[in-house]
Amino acid sequence: MTNHWDNYHQRWQLLDAPLRPTAETVGIFDRELDLGNADVLLLGVTPELAVLGRSMLAIDQSATMISGVWAGDNASRKAMAGNWLSLPLEQASFDAVIGDGCLSAVDTKAARHTLFGEIARVLKPCRRAAIRVFARPETADDLQSIEALVLAGGVENFHALKWRIAMACTSDDGDFTVKVRTIRDTFDSMFPDREALAARTGWSMTSINTVDVYAGSDISYSFATLATLIDEASNRFGEVCVVPSGSYPLAERCPLLVLGSPRRL
Repeated sequence: MTNHWDNYHQRWQLLDAPLRPTAETVGIFDRELDLGNADVLLLGVTPELAVLGRSMLAIDQSATMISGVWAGDNASRKAMAGNWLSLPLEQASFDAVIGDGCLSAVDTKAARHTLFGEIARVLKPCRRAAIRVFARPETADDLQSIEALVLAGGVENFHALKWRIAMACTSDDGDFTVKVRTIRDTFDSMFPDREALAARTGWSMTSINTVDVYAGSDISYSFATLATLIDEASNRFGEVCVVPSGSYPLAERCPLLVLGSPRRL
């Protein structure tokens, strides 16, 4: 097996929305949480979000992602390696917690519950968090419909196709997981001729070949439904609302989950 995140950072600059937030999305994070004077915890090292807040601490489990993606520490911004499910932080120590897709990077319902709990624990009273989520539809797409949509020109870019395939392949239990290598294997079975796909869609081979970072990976993602994520978040937050995250490919499945009134157990 390969180390997924050690390889992933090498393809980072090749990714686009919906896998990375747009400038519009960054502005929505800022607006919803009023981050101008906030001390912010960032789950992950998403560079687009690293500019937000008065100060920022970013935590990522992968030292390679930190060295490969993080813009670098300065007087007000720092990144460190750590486990999101057991944050090395004091209770009620941040004005805001933000993250991009971090709920899909943990692969079980239990892990999501723990992550929501840790976000609630480190937030100051009466402050809020915002996480951009990747939520599969209540009724999962079937692969034949996805293939037909691609061939009809209805999928805007290759990264949106990756997420459509991933969401179609998630388990139907409470975890909603998919092994990332399954995403690549399923794509290859649907579109065995990548050059023909590039010619049909106008997508670059460089973009299409980013799917190969999933080959042999030993991890899983989760793509829970939005209703599931709202229900799970409500166990740890008194206020949960859904805010559109902008206009980009598949944005309708990638809203912000804005969380307030944290409950500490």
